[in-house]
Amino acid sequence: MKKGTRKIIRTGTIITIAALLGITLYLNLRDGSQTVNVGDEAVDFKLETLDGEEIQLSELTAENGVILNFWGTWCKPCREEMPEMNQVYNEGHEDYEIIAVNVSENKQQIEQFLSGLSEDLDYPIALDSNRSVTKAYNIGPLPTTVAVNKEGVVVKKQEYQLTKEDIYAFIDESLE
Repeated sequence: MKKGTRKIIRTGTIITIAALLGITLYLNLRDGSQTVNVGDEAVDFKLETLDGEEIQLSELTAENGVILNFWGTWCKPCREEMPEMNQVYNEGHEDYEIIAVNVSENKQQIEQFLSGLSEDLDYPIALDSNRSVTKAYNIGPLPTTVAVNKEGVVVKKQEYQLTKEDIYAFIDESLE
C-alpha cells in the first residue's frame, strides 16, 4: 500500500474514533436526569418505608421541614450518627420530619443492621431500592443529609457524618 493511502486511512480512522467517542460522551452525559443542589426545588418522590407505609415528600413539606438522611448498612459513620439523630427527633418533631433514606439495600439487611443498634429508631426509614431518589439528589458518599424547607426548596446539604449541632442546624434551616 502506498504511503499516502496509509496516511489517509490512519487519519480517517482517528477522526472516526474521535467522533464516536464524542457522540458517546455526549449521550452518556445527557441522560435527561437532573440533579438537585442547594437552592433548587426538591424533587418530589414517593417511597415505601420499612413498615410498609408510603412517604411522599410533597405531602411532608406541605406542613413541615424535612431532613433526608441517606445511609447504608455498611457505613460506620451512618451507624454513629443515627442514635443522636433519634435523640433529637424524640425531643419533638412537630415542625420537621427526619427520614432515613436507605440506599438500595434489602429489608433483611436493614433489619439486621437496626437490631445491632443500641436503641430503636423512631423516625421513618424509607427504601430507595432503585436509587432513583439517591440519583436525583446527587448523593455521593454516605451518609449525606439534605434539608428541604416547607416551600419544597433544598436549603442545606452535607456529606459525611453529622454531629448533634449539625442536626440542629439542619432542622433550623428546614424551618426558615
